[in-house]
Amino acid sequence: MYNGKPKSQYIKFRPPVQEKSRTSSMEVIVDHGVERAMKVLKRKLIKEGLFKELKARRYYTKPSEEKKRRLKESLKKIRKEESRRQKSQLAF
Repeated sequence: MYNGKPKSQYIKFRPPVQEKSRTSSMEVIVDHGVERAMKVLKRKLIKEGLFKELKARRYYTKPSEEKKRRLKESLKKIRKEESRRQKSQLAF
């Protein structure tokens, strides 16, 4: 008995199931030299969000701070889309 309750009434802790890692093979073709291939690879990694994730995992952030960061990012994304729409409307 734990604190007056039988062991069967306690909820057992189960860690959350990890999603499959987003690892995938990446192919970079070297046509114009290694430097060019490095630039292409870096651009692909940035687009995938790898560098942003590495930077975020460098230090622990509290859940409340993480929520604020996500909110700021979403607002920034919305503002960016609106400005692009306005620019495209001015072009026509």
